[in-house]
Amino acid sequence: MYDWGSHSTPRRNKTTAMADTLLLSMKRLAREKLGLKHKGQLVAQTERRLVENLRRVLPTIGYRLVPLPGVHLTGATANGARRVKRLQCPKCDRRFAHPLPLARHLSATHGVKKTAHKRGRKARKKPA
Repeated sequence: MYDWGSHSTPRRNKTTAMADTLLLSMKRLAREKLGLKHKGQLVAQTERRLVENLRRVLPTIGYRLVPLPGVHLTGATANGARRVKRLQCPKCDRRFAHPLPLARHLSATHGVKKTAHKRGRKARKKPA
């Protein structure tokens, strides 16, 4: 006589083990991501402190720190806040701060190619 229950048990244990492994991996990834975020905050804080110290010390030896013209922060403002995402995808609810990622999202997700509008340019016929 066959014991059908014993055949399903190893498979169920294998599935459970895979789920447990996946769960542990996801927890480890979340923990590492949180650690990297904390380290990034510490680096930014150290950098701000260094710039403030330089801004205070350099004038005593005849130098000063000035911001570079035309250089803007990318992604975050000086206090670490995220840039406001004003551009909304016309096909879904996603929002973007810059037009290039919006165009990339449109073409990758929705299959829409962004075409450049060139005015005053007509197709020329080849001379016969």
